[in-house]
Amino acid sequence: MSTHLKRLAAGVVLVAAAASVPGGPAAAATNACSNPVLASNLNGWGSLDGGWVTRDPVGDLAGASWAFDTGGHGFYMPSVPVSAGQTWTFGAQDRVVYGSGTARLTVEWYNSSGQYLSEQSGSATALPASTPSGGTWTPVSVTATAPAGATSAHVLQAGDFGTATGTNFKATKCDYQLGAAAPSDAAAVRYGWGTPVATQSDEYNGTAVDLAKWGLMGTGPGSTTGCSAGHDGNGQRCASQTRVSGGYLQVTGTADGKTGGLYSRMRAFRYGRIEVRERALHTASNGGRSYHAVPLLWPQDTTDYRSAEIDFAERDVASPEVTLFVHHDLSQSSCDRTVDSTQFHNYAVDWSPSSVKWYVDGDLICTVNASITAWNSSNGGAQLDMFAPTGTLMRPARQEIDWIRMYPNAGTQYR
Repeated sequence: MSTHLKRLAAGVVLVAAAASVPGGPAAAATNACSNPVLASNLNGWGSLDGGWVTRDPVGDLAGASWAFDTGGHGFYMPSVPVSAGQTWTFGAQDRVVYGSGTARLTVEWYNSSGQYLSEQSGSATALPASTPSGGTWTPVSVTATAPAGATSAHVLQAGDFGTATGTNFKATKCDYQLGAAAPSDAAAVRYGWGTPVATQSDEYNGTAVDLAKWGLMGTGPGSTTGCSAGHDGNGQRCASQTRVSGGYLQVTGTADGKTGGLYSRMRAFRYGRIEVRERALHTASNGGRSYHAVPLLWPQDTTDYRSAEIDFAERDVASPEVTLFVHHDLSQSSCDRTVDSTQFHNYAVDWSPSSVKWYVDGDLICTVNASITAWNSSNGGAQLDMFAPTGTLMRPARQEIDWIRMYPNAGTQYR
């Protein structure tokens, strides 16, 4: 952790972050699928597994006179241009003849160079048996959010018909709708990081700190009483100052220099994504000095913190500016974001072998190009420190954490 703040340092790529994602979601009633009912041809539709394909007449589905038909189990539908942060619902009407089973719709995201980025799938939808003369048309769909860098969505379907052979897998009325909801202010949602790792995350919805995941600063693992010296020996960190209440983790700092916080007892990891929803505010006005609040990743091994710590929302309580500090190679890089830090905001880092990306409320603020190879762990987003010498009058404050969530990335390793 830094004892002073810098505005910008070498090795930092600063991103001009807008209030919302450019090209973000807007209400749309128009179907964006370019050939939804195959009115005159098969353009945009085709096999993924080499199965035969035809354009078949339809007489029992309102609004459609033709359907795509394949003897295979996988096919693609028309692609569509997208922008990062947009939420789309992709759907179609399906039928299977000479068999029964399930169908699943998947969207693959690609960038402007045609490079595959990621994919999201809907749930498997049951398709009952139909006959050449009639049966059931079943809607299948997936709702997904375009990740950073996405410029096109490729929409695919996969059928599972068990041991049945000679099936006819049919679809028509593809329907692509751009969602009307505002982009999420959580980086994990906006960029499609997936499901958080439950054993590395905490929603703080219980009645007490989960001592299997966390230790209370000021005391040993599993204990709920005791105090120890505070930051750089200033004041005290006491277990009594940290609690879970009302769906939040709360850390309280008193006028006489008593604070608290958490340290992780979870499995150490190297590389990954951490996001925390946090705020810190004064609870009284007494003319005292402000406490220092910070969520961070810190080394769990013997590595010097100056080469292995990531402080991703560091500031004095109520400061209008929060700072990312990346400690690497016995030096540090940093960048800032102006926010009202007395209100809840989402702070996230994406730590990879060669860089650290920093997000505030879902916006990418900057990228620090640095290598940190130590094994680290989160401190739960909760650390309230006294930087002033012991005996200094402090202004009472409270840090609150709504949740902290960890997501793996391509480089994540666990010790």
